[in-house]
Amino acid sequence: MSGKAKQDNWVETFRGAVLAPEYDPESSMNSRLYIERFDQATWFLLHAIGVTPRTIKSAGRRIAVVRQNFQYVRELRGGELVRIESGFIAVGKKHMRFLHRMVDVETGDLVATSDVTAVQAGLENGKTVPLPPDQVEKANNLTITEDTID
Repeated sequence: MSGKAKQDNWVETFRGAVLAPEYDPESSMNSRLYIERFDQATWFLLHAIGVTPRTIKSAGRRIAVVRQNFQYVRELRGGELVRIESGFIAVGKKHMRFLHRMVDVETGDLVATSDVTAVQAGLENGKTVPLPPDQVEKANNLTITEDTID
C-alpha cells in the first residue's frame, strides 16, 4: 500500500539495533522480538496521548489489547538498525486502533507492521470503560489513515 501522510502524524516510538543475543543461528531476529518491540512502541504512542503505566494504574485502569495483527515483510538481520513509527487509525468512545510500522533505518524499507485495537478496562472488574475525552482528542490529533502505509 502507498499513499501520502503528513509526516508529523507519525510518532517515532522505538529506535534500536538487532543485537547478537536477539538473533538465531542464521542471523535473523527472533520473531518474539518483533512483538516485544511493537509492545514497547505501544507504550510510547500511548505516552503521546498522556497514558503511561503509572498514570493508567493510578486511574484504576489497565490497557487491554483485544486484537493485534502482524505483517512481516522481510526479516531483520543481526546488526541492522530499526525504527518504529506509530499513529492512530480510529478512536471510538471505548476503543482505539493504531498502527505501528517498523522500518530499516538505513534503507527506509518497510520490515513489519502491527495493527492493534485496544481498550481501557477497570482494574477491579475488568470491564471496558470510556476513554477520557482529553486522550481521545490527543489521539485524534495523531490520526493517520490506512492508505498512508508505505
